[in-house]
Amino acid sequence: MKKLCYLILFAASLCLSAPSQAQEKVIVGHSARAALSIGPLLYGIERGFYREEGIELVYVSLRADLGIKALLSGDIDYSYSTGTIIRGALMGLPVRNLSFDFARVLHALMSRPEIPNAAALRGKRVGVSSFGATGDLAARVGLRSLGLDPEKDVMIITLGTDTLRHAALMAGTVQATHMPVPLNIQLKKEGYHELVYAGKILQRPLTGLATSLEKIQKNPSQVQRMVRAFLRSTRALKAERTGFISFAQRKYGYSKEVMEEAYKYLVDALAQDGFVDDTSLQAAIDEAKSLAKINKPISQSDVVDYSFLRAAVKK
Repeated sequence: MKKLCYLILFAASLCLSAPSQAQEKVIVGHSARAALSIGPLLYGIERGFYREEGIELVYVSLRADLGIKALLSGDIDYSYSTGTIIRGALMGLPVRNLSFDFARVLHALMSRPEIPNAAALRGKRVGVSSFGATGDLAARVGLRSLGLDPEKDVMIITLGTDTLRHAALMAGTVQATHMPVPLNIQLKKEGYHELVYAGKILQRPLTGLATSLEKIQKNPSQVQRMVRAFLRSTRALKAERTGFISFAQRKYGYSKEVMEEAYKYLVDALAQDGFVDDTSLQAAIDEAKSLAKINKPISQSDVVDYSFLRAAVKK
């Protein structure tokens, strides 16, 4: 009898440990390193939502243009660069967005201490992540709202990731650049100027989950589990204010005061269960078409597959 009890306990321990042994390693990539736009993703990893779906999720930072190449080559499994995915899909690449974190951009046009206003920025250099990226759009929209023509009144140069743009702004390589939350808050405390917060004037899908059509077709089970964990992550961010702020302090190294202010930006911009307004999505498509000089009709289903998200919301 005692031997039988030991066998039952041993079998139970194997069952309990099975999920951790069966974890699939999955890689998701995006250009951001210090931006809270990837906060829901990182919080979801921290809270174990992906592990509970049998996924060992690894986040890697890489340039947006390289990210889509890595996605198509299979070097990464998912992308968090929704704007890049929209542009890629318009060009005929086999990629789709699956869900969105935010319905507003989380970028502010920040300038050096000696550039207090738009007039002082005229004729100066403005850094962007990459041409056509969401941050580039945010910077250009911000410049126009200030009465500046991005094509004539400033010199726009590409600099890459948020950390590289931050370093360039600090060094004076550029006089202004778009900075994500919470870097904009920290910079204001250091004497830099927030010329305009683009989130007030630009409603566009920001970050979110995207993958290749090959992944959707060959491993729909994994895609569904990823989307379920994504949905739990965004809901947890909204419901767990204290927990998220504490996590973000540890992860990003900012003060509690900065993170509490940043949290307000996040909640205000958060998409509704991963969906964005059709008007906002169509505007993003139209802008991408204009940039790529594409005239043929493009439907929203050509860039977004909401089927996995709809299934996750129903559960």
